[in-house]
Amino acid sequence: MAKKNIMGLGTINTILNTAPIVIQGATSLIKLIRDQGNDNKPEEEIPETIKGIKDEVERLHQRLDTNDESNVEQIKLIEELARQNESLAGQLKKTITHQNRITIVAIIAALLSIICLVDFISL
Repeated sequence: MAKKNIMGLGTINTILNTAPIVIQGATSLIKLIRDQGNDNKPEEEIPETIKGIKDEVERLHQRLDTNDESNVEQIKLIEELARQNESLAGQLKKTITHQNRITIVAIIAALLSIICLVDFISL
């Protein structure tokens, strides 16, 4: 027999409520990564003057700062997605625990009904 996994209404509700946030976070992360890849411009000629070298160094510092900011944003998005995952896992664990309790009560009820039926038949 195939074993069925049945999600509780609470879990489904939690997933449906947080899905847009997860999708938005993932979309933002993809956009940041895509934008970071588009910043690669063809290399310019080697500067011939000290001022040109200083300007190039300043431009490189700005690119590094932009990359650092982008990395921080990506880390924040990943952390938020991890928190949402943790919340979903906790809700799923609660649902499974609740489902197990209901199963135990159903088994006990079935056993009691069988005992009562056997007792009734033996009278």
